[in-house]
Amino acid sequence: MATPNAQIALSQVNDELGVSPTSTAINMGASAVRALAGIPSGAIAMSDLQQKTNEYTYTYMVVAGGGSGGENQGAGGGAGGFITASITSAPGIPYTVTVGAGASPGTGFASPGQNGGNGAFGNIPTTGGGGGGSENGGSGRAGGSGGGGRQGASGGSGISGQGNSGGQGDGTGNGAGGGGANTAGGALNGGNGKTFPGDGIAYAGGGGGGRNGTSGGSGGGGAGGTESAQSGTASRGGGGGGERQWNGSGQGGSGRVVVVYPGTAQKGTGGTESTPGGNRMHVFNSSGTWTS
Repeated sequence: MATPNAQIALSQVNDELGVSPTSTAINMGASAVRALAGIPSGAIAMSDLQQKTNEYTYTYMVVAGGGSGGENQGAGGGAGGFITASITSAPGIPYTVTVGAGASPGTGFASPGQNGGNGAFGNIPTTGGGGGGSENGGSGRAGGSGGGGRQGASGGSGISGQGNSGGQGDGTGNGAGGGGANTAGGALNGGNGKTFPGDGIAYAGGGGGGRNGTSGGSGGGGAGGTESAQSGTASRGGGGGGERQWNGSGQGGSGRVVVVYPGTAQKGTGGTESTPGGNRMHVFNSSGTWTS
């Protein structure tokens, strides 16, 4: 609050207090007033509130649901879109948290993979990973990271700032790897994901292509296989592995939202809370509300 030339009312510092609506009646003894002034007891004056703020900075991470792999010369699914950034905010502001579901594998012979569910932190969205290509749908689907393409077919495109494209099939009957948050999918292996510094966990790896020995990308990407494939890791947003035959491709891993800020004292609410490394962390493995 800027220092005025005339008298001021206590309601004029509601913004600084994080009190909403700003017309809310408060008094000088209110806990929010004392906390902002830094005076827990005793005399307190309006001048003690000037140039004060209770805003703080937190970092969030959102990974959407991973795409599933394709069947029959199937390719790996793309990882869910991955974003992280920091926000400076006053307390008491609610944000809707959406955790994207991992994509289900195809249900029919030679089914292509499906796209994962989108995630969001407030109005900041991430896009589900693209499904891997198959005999019945050769090219990978676009997504946060794109799904890999069937033999010789192109991979799906990824979204800039969220992920990378899926790989192109090698033309020998094998599907390519799905894209990851850090690297594009290869001719066989899934692209690697990224590590979120707030929790030290790698997220958003692409699924491996449909051949034995292929690997999913770091960050929960499922390995591909000739007769079976692995699913993307739950709550990591990894793509599911592709399957060369038709016994079932890997499903995509579900997404996650994480909020972390310095210090162990609670400032926000929502999710499952912990205090690793002197920070406070809020983890959402299902949709909910974060209040700053």
